[in-house]
Amino acid sequence: MNSTQRVLAVELPAPCPLACGFCRTPNHGQGDTDKLYAAIENHLLREDWAELYLTSNGETGLSPLFAKTVELARSRGIATAVLCATEKSIEPGIIRAEISVNEFTTRLAERAIAKAKKLGIPMVVSTVDTADTNPDAEELAKRYGADAVLIRALQQEGRSYRTCGTTRVWQRAGSQLGAFPVAAYAELRSLVSDISRLICIGPHGNQVPLLGGAS
Repeated sequence: MNSTQRVLAVELPAPCPLACGFCRTPNHGQGDTDKLYAAIENHLLREDWAELYLTSNGETGLSPLFAKTVELARSRGIATAVLCATEKSIEPGIIRAEISVNEFTTRLAERAIAKAKKLGIPMVVSTVDTADTNPDAEELAKRYGADAVLIRALQQEGRSYRTCGTTRVWQRAGSQLGAFPVAAYAELRSLVSDISRLICIGPHGNQVPLLGGAS
């Protein structure tokens, strides 16, 4: 993350149609929507941000707060990036779509990728290194036409009972991806030299050190 960029990372409560075997937040939909939206408003209206990074404990686009949070950021002229598994959380105007690709999400991910390409939204493929798969970043980028690939080490949290693999990132030369990668998760901290300008808000509306199961 560029040291001049201030990023607000928010984990929205959302249901999920998937049942990924290594999901880090299997208790989908949990949170306090009223308190969380009040916290989002407080931060977005009173402070200057380069980017709002929206993720969720389910499928981001299904969150009851997703649409109005994106609209609030847009009204403030704040760029929005989204971590998503399906096309429901990809809409015109977002600056980056990070799409989860794994054995559980392939069909929905491919639809999301097609929509991002159609709308001209820069796209990141995000996948998990289980050590058994050892994914190749450049091969994934070529296969999906991605601007970047984020390979995450498997974490011992949620439905996963082991930690393995290596976190790494590949980015196409000349691609414009805003504050990517956002160090809102434990395994991404080593990729970002300065996290002092990152604030994370959990699904209950409180400020947390990290998003996801590790928070």
